Amino acid sequence: MKELPLSVAIAVLIKDNKILLIKRKRGDYIGLFGLPGGKIEKNEHFSEAATREILEESGVKSKFENYCGLVSEHLVEDEKIMQHFLLHICRLFPKTMNISNSLEGELEWFDLKLIDKMEKEIIPSDFLIIEKIVFNKEKYYYECVIEKCGNKYILKKFK
Repeated sequence: MKELPLSVAIAVLIKDNKILLIKRKRGDYIGLFGLPGGKIEKNEHFSEAATREILEESGVKSKFENYCGLVSEHLVEDEKIMQHFLLHICRLFPKTMNISNSLEGELEWFDLKLIDKMEKEIIPSDFLIIEKIVFNKEKYYYECVIEKCGNKYILKKFK
């Protein structure tokens, strides 16, 4: 049986010129900051998954604002696709900025003006999602390939 792509709701929360990021403790991209999110369950629409995941991961109650785009991401290791993610980028309005950390990682609000200086600390595709889809409001679909080499992640394609 063929493995299907994993559909993931990615939450973009911005308030008071700050964006919420999580430093991953589990799964792929451990030790890097990224946009919070998680798997879309069988009974959910991506808007519901995004608000549920952000509440579970951060304790932040939020409201779905809009759909920003889709990134089809291949995570490659030893020239083999290890995972295929369909990242549904959702803009949420946070009703509060108080956060509580979860098993998934440590969460923190970051000043949007300083994101450029954090490029090496952010998951490569998430950095470009923030730059291209969130900031510049560029096209709504990207294909992405990230190669895992040991503990490093190298962006091979984002177009």
